[in-house]
Amino acid sequence: MIAAAQGFLLQLLIFQKHRALFANQYLALLMFCYTGILIHLLLQDSGLYVAIPYLFLISVLALVAMPFHYLYTKHLLHRTKRFQVADLYHFIPAAGYLIILVITIPSLVEDFSRAGNVNLTETPPLLKMFNIAVIAEGLIYMLLSLRLINRFNIHVKDVVSTVEILQLTWLRNITFAGIFAIALFLIEEIFLFNGINISNFILSSLFFAVYVYGIGYGGLLKSEIFANPVFEKTMHVVAEMETTTQESKFSKYERSGLSEESSEKYLQELLVLMNEKKLYLNSSLTLAELAEQLSISSHNLSEVINSKLGKNFYDFINYYRVEEFKQRIKNPEFTNYSLLAIAYESGFSSKTTFNTIFKKYTGTTPSEYRRQSVS
Repeated sequence: MIAAAQGFLLQLLIFQKHRALFANQYLALLMFCYTGILIHLLLQDSGLYVAIPYLFLISVLALVAMPFHYLYTKHLLHRTKRFQVADLYHFIPAAGYLIILVITIPSLVEDFSRAGNVNLTETPPLLKMFNIAVIAEGLIYMLLSLRLINRFNIHVKDVVSTVEILQLTWLRNITFAGIFAIALFLIEEIFLFNGINISNFILSSLFFAVYVYGIGYGGLLKSEIFANPVFEKTMHVVAEMETTTQESKFSKYERSGLSEESSEKYLQELLVLMNEKKLYLNSSLTLAELAEQLSISSHNLSEVINSKLGKNFYDFINYYRVEEFKQRIKNPEFTNYSLLAIAYESGFSSKTTFNTIFKKYTGTTPSEYRRQSVS
């Protein structure tokens, strides 16, 4: 009851203060579903389904929740601003289940009376089929969500030079927590199928609660970042990059209309700009901002960097930052600076990224490189 109340308050908070980000409307609906699922479990354990069988219709929310997780992920990454009719297709299984339920509920009272038994060692046939459907759908939509996140994380490096904020590690981890909860539920269901009630579903419920609170509060905390107009253009460019996922890294530019001569010209202008203006010192530099400096499209600039240099935008910019760091660390002016301070001065925005990128390009750690430079 407490968790259901918190879920209800959370969805109200999202609708009232964070609905400017369209994806959050799906997040609020997801929280609504989880509130309904908790109420469903309460009604089941209290035995009210025996007295009022049609209350069991609320169980359909368990088949609605996972599509909302996927749709929240999809609309968050693609920065859509309105409802899409195609989204309704994801709720066809739930609609079919609801129709079957309306027809068969009068004959299920006996199953309802057994479902609330905490010492149950056999799932009633109706709940067995329902649980299988929930597990299958849950795993499918969680895996589809992970696929979207992984594709985004790959393509975001074609667009930004610093990925920490946009890499969605929080959403990926929360999705993994959801998968783990479903896997535990499956294990408990298998044991119950063999007559062993190992925890009365307490284990899966615990991890499911972690997932629910994680995505609810995680989504709220990240709302301000993703609602920021500064990121909007960047997110749209990433979405455009994703449309070419099925094509190879280089063939996706074959129809761009950019000639070899123009490509070489833009490359030379790019290299001159990087060396003279040192735009890489801006830790939040994006592909769109650099393209604007060159007066070309983001797509054409990405083509030049990928096809002419064999790098994505992220690696291209961070290579310059590593070179800048190497120059500064040899400069007596920076003798008393810490390694991290020099890294920040060189355009990096985090210690982790700096250490990873530096080791990638030099084969050594920053501290080892400084010792070698001094000696």
